[in-house]
Amino acid sequence: TIRPASYCGIVGYKPSFGTINRAGLKFFSESLDTIGVLGRSVEDCALLVNAVSSRALPDFVGTRAPRLGLARTSRWKSATDAVQGAMESAAAAAAKAGANVRDFELPADFDALYDNQVLIMNFEAARALAHERYTQPGQLSDYLRKTLDKYWDMPRERYDEAMRHARACRQAYASIFADVDVLLTPSAPGEAPKGLASTGDSLFNRNWTLLGSPCVSVPHGTGPAGLPLGVQLVGAYDDDARVLQAAHWLARALGSPAAS
Repeated sequence: TIRPASYCGIVGYKPSFGTINRAGLKFFSESLDTIGVLGRSVEDCALLVNAVSSRALPDFVGTRAPRLGLARTSRWKSATDAVQGAMESAAAAAAKAGANVRDFELPADFDALYDNQVLIMNFEAARALAHERYTQPGQLSDYLRKTLDKYWDMPRERYDEAMRHARACRQAYASIFADVDVLLTPSAPGEAPKGLASTGDSLFNRNWTLLGSPCVSVPHGTGPAGLPLGVQLVGAYDDDARVLQAAHWLARALGSPAAS
């Protein structure tokens, strides 16, 4: 949800894990798969999620300037110069508009979430797609088939260890929002890749997905090819209203149509 929104210059809202009922969804990773929405504005996205989940609509009128934690993350060097510039300019615009912006670092052990998310996702995918893998292997891409083979053979203990670490980080994550309302972080490492061979790098989405966080991507800036970029706001689990309000406020501060 977040990466396609950034690539297309629109708003993406990935609500807290489990907000939208997943009945009928073909699972890839049962503990991670999250249904999100794409739209022209933050309000439109909030309205759609309200319609399909009954999650309350935030009050966007008179939203106060948020306290933003500028979370470059431990993988900041993987962001392109354009993305780094978009992040810095978004933070500067927010501060100029009245937001309290401060640098924010996640606990050091949160860095393992990036690799653990890949491990958990693919271990579960190997089981979710076991029927397809055994009955229709020729219908799977070489990359997917090799990935499923690799993680089918991976010891269960590694999966269990990654899940335990994720649970510990989720518990710690809830307490980091004492001094900030939301975190400002990249939506993607760069602009959309050329061609159809890849859907882009999920690096800046993995940790938030594993934490089950609500995330909103707001369009801001362009890359070297002139394609859209986005910045992402994330918050505590089940604190969707605060994240949506902050995203709407930020879109207005950036002069983005996403605030309409």
